[in-house]
Amino acid sequence: MFEVRFQTYWSEVDGAGIVYFSHFFSFVERAEEELFRAAGKERHLAYEENRVWMPRVEAFSKFSSPIQHGRAIRVQLNPRIRGLKTLRYDFVILDDETRERLAEGHITAVCVDTSNFKSTAIPEPIRKIIDG
Repeated sequence: MFEVRFQTYWSEVDGAGIVYFSHFFSFVERAEEELFRAAGKERHLAYEENRVWMPRVEAFSKFSSPIQHGRAIRVQLNPRIRGLKTLRYDFVILDDETRERLAEGHITAVCVDTSNFKSTAIPEPIRKIIDG
């Protein structure tokens, strides 16, 4: 499991001062980028070098508690390769201070070749980053 801490900002909240729901998925995307950085590689460069993209085909979240403006959070990311072409990121978002579970869910991506947008096997260098 990979974990990263983020600060929330005013630009992410709605009129009630709570983080707008779609930003929860943005936090997961940022955690994915940090996973690649922790492995010493920028995500977009890994994709470019291997001539692949990883479009999202499914996203699910169960929201347990709102995130108030200015709160720090932790995203726990559990990436799992499923078969040759599919990657699923299970995630949990926690309040940094209280460790209260704020949301959980998953995002599924499929590896595609950049030349034809057809599904293809996840390249070995990317598999190594995901598998840790």
